[in-house]
Amino acid sequence: MGKTVVSSSMIDRITAKLGRKLYEVPVGFKWFVEGLLDGSLGFGGEESAGASFSRLDGSVWTTDKDGIVPALLSAEMTARMGRDPGEIYRELVREFGEPLYDRVEAPATSAQKKQLASLSREQVKSTELAGEKIQTILTHAPGNDAPIGGVKVMTENGWFAARPSGTEDIYKIYAESFRGADHLRSILAEAQSIVDAALAAPVQQAMNASTSNASPKP
Repeated sequence: MGKTVVSSSMIDRITAKLGRKLYEVPVGFKWFVEGLLDGSLGFGGEESAGASFSRLDGSVWTTDKDGIVPALLSAEMTARMGRDPGEIYRELVREFGEPLYDRVEAPATSAQKKQLASLSREQVKSTELAGEKIQTILTHAPGNDAPIGGVKVMTENGWFAARPSGTEDIYKIYAESFRGADHLRSILAEAQSIVDAALAAPVQQAMNASTSNASPKP
């Protein structure tokens, strides 16, 4: 099962129940092409609702995200099962929890965007996020070890990912919670503080170094 680092963790939970391998990659549908072509991926989906599936015989249907394929699948589910796909999703929510997702933006200079894109795990100093212990900090995607161009911080019931915009002087924070709207708002607020602190650290270190190396006044 293929997903990007900013797609819902509902995919993770369903994949684990099915006993399938999760293939988590950076943002961009291009990362699924090879797996769809060789049959190692049966599904590839990203946060913008783009998805593709393999054919029933395992061969490739399409190597790009497609709205028609999920629509056809929904129609087939309705016809074969006699149920609205929304009902099936509500059953998944009862079993795995209900995810709430949001995305916000924060200002960033060109220099800060470069810092964020090359951030290391060690630069994230926080140990908790929205009242939960941080379990994982990612700067490379687990599926193919490619840089994600930012950072993803995960807890048991939530996560956030921060990535610089390629066209504007901002960075984007994606976040998801399985504990409700208040928890999601806390993740978003703390995420910005965590990222801002990580971006400010090199600047502060440079200032300290400059001060310590300055010649004493006569």
